[in-house]
Amino acid sequence: MPLEPSVQVAFVSAGGAVTVALVGVLVELVRRQGAALAEVREHTQEAREQVSNDHATNLRDDLDRVIHGLDRVLDGQAQHSRDISTLRSELAHERIERLAVAERLDAHITASPN
Repeated sequence: MPLEPSVQVAFVSAGGAVTVALVGVLVELVRRQGAALAEVREHTQEAREQVSNDHATNLRDDLDRVIHGLDRVLDGQAQHSRDISTLRSELAHERIERLAVAERLDAHITASPN
């Protein structure tokens, strides 16, 4: 059964409106994707500039030198920790000896005749 011309016109108009709306949505999605890609490109360029080697030495060699230096610092810190521990032990021993001498001296002073 054929549709009346007014119904056909309504379908064509509605179809055109839906098509225009869909095209608008697609254009907006493509625009957003383009903006996101531009941002990614910008960040990628910034990251590339941050890690690019613009001096005479190799970046890996620089990192190896820093790691070696850090290892030396950590070794020195471990040695300092051992030295401090030894000093604490010696101080504790000296304190014990000093208190023992003080007790003996107090005992001697109180025991001696006046």
